[in-house]
Amino acid sequence: MIYISNRLSSYYLYIILIFLIFSFKATLAQETGLDQKVTTIQELLSSVEANKLTFNQEFKTVSPGYYDYTISEINSKGNEESTTYSFALADIDKNSVRYFTKKDVILVELAVKGKQKLIKKLSDEGGKIAYITSFTMYGLNADNGRDLESAIENSIPEAIEVNKNLLVLDSYKDHLQWLEKNIGNVDLPKHQITQQLSKDLEKSGVVVLNQTVDSKNERFEFNLSLLNPNSVNYKISGDEFLIEVGSAKGVSGIKFYSDEVIKGYTDKVFFYANSLANGKNIYKVLKEIIPLATTEFDASKPDFNTVNSALDYLNNHINDIQSDGRTTTQKLTLEDYMATFSLKETISDKNEEHLYSFNLTDINQNKISFNDKKTRFYLVLNTNKEEKYIGHSFNRETENYEKEILLYFNSYDEAYVSKEALQFLVVHFKDQITETNESFEIGLEDALSQLSTKIKPVQADNLRYEQEIELLETETSTFKFTQTESSDKKTTKYVYEFSAKDLSQKSSKVIVSGKRVWAEIGVKSEQKLVKVYKDGQVQNYENKIEIEALNPENAKEIVAILKRLAASKSKL
Repeated sequence: MIYISNRLSSYYLYIILIFLIFSFKATLAQETGLDQKVTTIQELLSSVEANKLTFNQEFKTVSPGYYDYTISEINSKGNEESTTYSFALADIDKNSVRYFTKKDVILVELAVKGKQKLIKKLSDEGGKIAYITSFTMYGLNADNGRDLESAIENSIPEAIEVNKNLLVLDSYKDHLQWLEKNIGNVDLPKHQITQQLSKDLEKSGVVVLNQTVDSKNERFEFNLSLLNPNSVNYKISGDEFLIEVGSAKGVSGIKFYSDEVIKGYTDKVFFYANSLANGKNIYKVLKEIIPLATTEFDASKPDFNTVNSALDYLNNHINDIQSDGRTTTQKLTLEDYMATFSLKETISDKNEEHLYSFNLTDINQNKISFNDKKTRFYLVLNTNKEEKYIGHSFNRETENYEKEILLYFNSYDEAYVSKEALQFLVVHFKDQITETNESFEIGLEDALSQLSTKIKPVQADNLRYEQEIELLETETSTFKFTQTESSDKKTTKYVYEFSAKDLSQKSSKVIVSGKRVWAEIGVKSEQKLVKVYKDGQVQNYENKIEIEALNPENAKEIVAILKRLAASKSKL
């Protein structure tokens, strides 16, 4: 068996070797074919005599597919001025190559595809650098101009094939090592740039880019998998050749520092290139590495298949957040689907404490979003239909109910994985909860029993509500709801009499306003069929009953029972 295994290994190695040999030969043949066509271009270029100037031309191969074209202009006094254009033949638009006459010379124009500034122009003896979209060569005469145009057009397809094979990388590791090695220092006429890319040894996909432009030190931290490969772009200005890449979905998830002080989050990062070839290669490798980094990052993420695994990850990454001179400690605890979220912040000698309580299934898992403010990065959790169902207290004082809650993080990638953990929790509990079937019949006595346990005394700011419900008449399904409202100054007693047969399922709902929560029970067709007494005096009939609740969850329970009762009575 070992013998067979060794033979198979040798066979596969042999196949790989043959493939590499053929690939090498194919690449070599392509380069040879391109060299021959470039030689033709070189032979067609010559010194051109014009009325007042003489143009000397030189076409040199810098590396496979990359060339320097130098034009030297000599005037009648013998003064010479040279300009060099560095470019890749694969970038030239074949359809744009044309020859034309301009006064006393024949010119052949070469332009980059898409009018990108991928031609490096060096003048003033190398002291001046610019990036341009096109340049021209000189023809000796009309025939020479036509031949030069044809030779350039014929060389471009070969150059494109060679360009495809110039830099072939395979794995994520290969791409990352190339970037670490080839993103380096840049010397420009007026300033110098020092830059280094390094990987985070603990987090998959995370890299750190350190850049010093003159005396300004900056650091960028980001996860390669959370960048957008379609955003990779050349950003060329003056003598600077940069490659721009942005965060996926426009999220400002790139953390940046200046002189070791965190300054905030941005949605773009720039890499400086030290040459045209270097810039084009950085562009190519960045586009290729992002999908590979996504695979690496996804493989490193925890598998959220239990409540504890999701909750543990979340709490481990929100318990100590340092930003903007403050320390933020957060914790999420669950009792089934009911959540309590605590947030404590220390700013200098000032302490703040927030406490939030909510039903996890009230969170809209499809609208958990990323945001940032100054140096703080956070997730925004919104309730379904933006209902204000989140209880909130600040320094132990009750605040108004909220429709969203913010969770702070140290990085975009930690927030990204935590979003998945939260989505798992929300969906898990939504699947666990058996939704109340409003058509399921419930009797008067059973409804009364359940309502009696759910309708409770409520304290709301300076008002206290004592509440009681009772069954007045079985035959007519009539209930009596008594509510006594008390303050420091007065007490008012309200009595509502209504029939379960008149209740509406559609218009019964939970209402939240400020710190107050109540169950609003409507009447069919909004008819005014509810008899009302105030301190024993008959009032006008109403089309609804308002039952004060301890919180949104309590109000939902009251509404659900009365909806079931209304559904049951509508069948009679």
